[in-house]
Amino acid sequence: MTSAQRVAKDLGRRLLWWGGGSVAVGAAAALGGGSPAVRAFGIQTAGWGAIDLAIAGIGAARSTEVTADKLRKTLWINTGLDVVYVALGAHLLYHRPTFGGRVTPEQSSGHGAAVVVQGAALLALDSVHAKRV
Repeated sequence: MTSAQRVAKDLGRRLLWWGGGSVAVGAAAALGGGSPAVRAFGIQTAGWGAIDLAIAGIGAARSTEVTADKLRKTLWINTGLDVVYVALGAHLLYHRPTFGGRVTPEQSSGHGAAVVVQGAALLALDSVHAKRV
């Protein structure tokens, strides 16, 4: 196993744990949250967690194909996208747009907070693993 394959495997395992935890916590908040903001946070968190689980599964299936250059490039691109996610989440949290009345300001802030948390966690995962490659 190459160094890049080890890093990819470690990242996949961590993403699996993060995704699984996000689905569990998000589902609990979405179903039992006491406010619209908490329920929105839960919906957003569970959705991101499900996507993280899918990415971890795809990555595990392809881990033998990974090269250091390809993994490094992918992780640095993802790190840039993670910064965008945090910024967009902060925008939702601060400005609380209603998207033409489809969500309340409280729901918008809950969605925004979840995007900030998810983006920050992915930023940490991607940047740490990019440095390891």
